[in-house]
Amino acid sequence: MTLSDLDEIDWKIIRQLQLDGRQTFKELGKSIGFTGLGARKRVEKLAQHKVMEVSPLINSEALDIHLAMIFLEMESGDAIQGLLDRFRDCPRVVNFFTTLGGYNLVALVMAEDKNVLECESMEKCSLRSAYGIRRSEFYPIRSVQYSPFMRLRGRPSAIREGTAPCGASCPICGSYQSQKCVGCPATAHYRGSLR
Repeated sequence: MTLSDLDEIDWKIIRQLQLDGRQTFKELGKSIGFTGLGARKRVEKLAQHKVMEVSPLINSEALDIHLAMIFLEMESGDAIQGLLDRFRDCPRVVNFFTTLGGYNLVALVMAEDKNVLECESMEKCSLRSAYGIRRSEFYPIRSVQYSPFMRLRGRPSAIREGTAPCGASCPICGSYQSQKCVGCPATAHYRGSLR
């Protein structure tokens, strides 16, 4: 399914669910001129084709979550894939974007406080510590415009006993030992509030 395959009803459904993702199919159907069953079938079709999904979004400002953009110039496609594989299960990476420009990989990351965000910039668990990086820039985000709501990955359901998904070990990290960093939410060593 492509953008041109979406009809007026699909767009109405998307707009209605953006306004209130908790409305019932009956309510949605009424707003688009369908029955509840008809609305459900259209939503399921859009979800099946991965055009949209309905999921909770977190208000980063209300929860005082600190965000940053990391711009990376990777030396090769293999280096990009290696970094993506290493950080695939990292709960602090909100999203990765491959780009066409000097910086060919961009990440949106999050942290519980400024100290943890600083550690994400410099420690062994940092995206910037990966193999194959020519240069990088780290930009803490001061404020989010338009909508502070976003999907966060948070703490995974399977907690690791030893190392973090990226291969770093919290207990031997100086920032973790000095309690500057709360550790990785994917490990049993985590001391933060992302439950």
